[in-house]
Amino acid sequence: MNNRIFFILQIIVSIIFGFLPSFLFIVLFVQYGSPFSNYINFLMNLNSSSGAWVSAIVITIFSYFIINILKSKKRLKKLIKNKLLVAILILVSAAILILISVQLYLYLNFALRNDILVELTADKENIFFTDNPAEDITFKIDLTMNPFCSAQCDYTFFDISSGREIDRGSLNTTTIFSEFKKYKLENNDFTDGSQEIKRFEVSCTSKKTLFCYTREVESKRAVLITVNYRLSDEEKVFKDDSRNEITSLAKTVYSSSDRLNESLQNLIRINNSFSTENSSTEAKNLYDLFPALNIFLDNAKKLWESEDFDLLENELHDTKTLIEKFENESQQLNSKITFDISLYNNLVENFSKSREILEQISENNMVALICTELNNIVADYNNAVADFKNTLSLPNKKIIAESISAEADKLYSNYLNSDGAITCLLNKSINQENFTRINFVPPRVTPVTFFLKEPDPICCLNRICEKCCNDCSKENYPIIFLHGQSINEAISVGYSFDSFSRIKEKLITEGYIDAGAIVLEPADEKGLWGKINSTLIMTGSYFFDTYKTDDGEKTISSNKEGIDTYALRLRNLIDLVKYRTNKDKVILVTHSMGGVVARRYIQIFGGDNIGKAILVTAPNHGVDDKIRDYCAVIGPEVSCNELDENSVFMKNLNSAPPPKIPIYNIIGIGCNMGDETGDGFIKNSSQYLQSAVNYYFSGTCYEPDFEFFHEYIIFPDRYPEVYAKIYEILKNS
Repeated sequence: MNNRIFFILQIIVSIIFGFLPSFLFIVLFVQYGSPFSNYINFLMNLNSSSGAWVSAIVITIFSYFIINILKSKKRLKKLIKNKLLVAILILVSAAILILISVQLYLYLNFALRNDILVELTADKENIFFTDNPAEDITFKIDLTMNPFCSAQCDYTFFDISSGREIDRGSLNTTTIFSEFKKYKLENNDFTDGSQEIKRFEVSCTSKKTLFCYTREVESKRAVLITVNYRLSDEEKVFKDDSRNEITSLAKTVYSSSDRLNESLQNLIRINNSFSTENSSTEAKNLYDLFPALNIFLDNAKKLWESEDFDLLENELHDTKTLIEKFENESQQLNSKITFDISLYNNLVENFSKSREILEQISENNMVALICTELNNIVADYNNAVADFKNTLSLPNKKIIAESISAEADKLYSNYLNSDGAITCLLNKSINQENFTRINFVPPRVTPVTFFLKEPDPICCLNRICEKCCNDCSKENYPIIFLHGQSINEAISVGYSFDSFSRIKEKLITEGYIDAGAIVLEPADEKGLWGKINSTLIMTGSYFFDTYKTDDGEKTISSNKEGIDTYALRLRNLIDLVKYRTNKDKVILVTHSMGGVVARRYIQIFGGDNIGKAILVTAPNHGVDDKIRDYCAVIGPEVSCNELDENSVFMKNLNSAPPPKIPIYNIIGIGCNMGDETGDGFIKNSSQYLQSAVNYYFSGTCYEPDFEFFHEYIIFPDRYPEVYAKIYEILKNS
């Protein structure tokens, strides 16, 4: 009977030893509810407690074996004498102790959110094309995770401007690793100031195994790449020179066109006064050439405005040759027509003078010989008038006019040298020639309306190309997502960038552009992120700072500072985002302590740089109970002390006047937190903010598995109604 009782007690004690480590863990870390009911619920959830069950079974069996040996002194002495068996027991005990320690360490890491972490960097985030035909870009993927886990990583390189995928792939690993992906980007010869944007993103998920505690959630990173087009120094010089040359050629075309039109009008005014067949043919040829001239000039204009200077250099030579040829020929034609009209008018004038001479002589007395000559010349004059009218050849007209003019002049000379004796009777009257002089068309100068339009820089988004938005500072404010406090100061601050990744992923489907994670670092050219007229979203962190050294600028990370330091870093972060996007303001979406940091920033620096702020489960009035106690033990000391609901910092924060910017406060309730409800971390009364528009959302918590509404409230797949409210607030900017 005693042996049976001892056997039962032995089993009970062994089982107690087996389950004691996991029970103590639940007692220490689950703050609300009965420890026993919490522990039973934990064991019933095999997804969470599988490791605890394995450890408990191994420890129970080993404890039973040890107790069974210890209860008999004879067996104990025999065991001690067997050195091999003692060594085996020591090794087994050490193995079990290591198993328990490893399980406890891995589970603590899991509980403290020290899960898979992926980091992504690019050797250049802004690429500038001048005369370089291509640029190489390299992305580095770093993965950190539990060594007992396996992970799958998917990466995508996407051209946001063209809406096409450049590359996609997967990586499977069971170790910590670094991977490099290298690409060559081609120069697409866009106009000066144009821009393309591309995004490289990678997401990694760890897989749960016996020794791998993980929630199998993604760790995701993205990098926004801007591809900017600039003219080289040589192209700038050619652009200025070619602008002057094309403008000069255009003026030449305008003046030549005026000259050609003047020639055509003069040809019309000649109106069969003399033959213009050759000139008309030349004018027609030039007129027919004019459209081709305009085509050449227009083509040169288009090439200049599209900054296709390689083609323009060749085209400009041909265009210049053609226009100069047109100018010379039109000038020669105009000169020829002007000369012919002037000659014709002179010939008409000659006829008129000859008639006047003949009429003057006929009115006076003259010798018989002069009278005979006069009658002969009058007959010649009348015949010359008829011949002048009947011939269209201007050279013949010249011969006729000059011949009769010479006869009249000679007769007049003879007349002056003779003595008048008789009155001469004319056999025929002197005909009136009635030749009409041709009046020149007055020169006309057409105002030059030709101008070269400075090409607009082009920015494309999903195949829709528009003028780059260089003056959009008051619209599409960038959105900065701010994380909360680290649960454990020992884990990498890089985990902070994962908190809003799921909301950002949803917003991308709504047309927002993910600029990835932004830390304080040197910026390139102002406004590079603001050329695309769309809203950028990015994860910011107040855990990073940048300072100058002799070797340049160095970025450090720290989550052990006070909230005032975080607010100062947030100011620098906001200034950097405004500089990169060339926007007047930013929008803040914060989680947990990020809301307190944002409020402190507004309290210290004002809200002029903030369009609106959205606070999600922020400890606006501090924390208490075990959350305060745990934070003091494993969290950053300074900020944990300031988050105490009774701290001077919290009193000062809530005694300040309300801000003058819109603040929207999302409150999580539904989890038992003793005397009131909350999100599992922060009570309802602490989250409420009188100066804000408050929204309440209900969720659930499962403490044994460390699943709190406070964390999962920003998971759109778990709480889509919260995401819908955030999207609604953002959309109504």
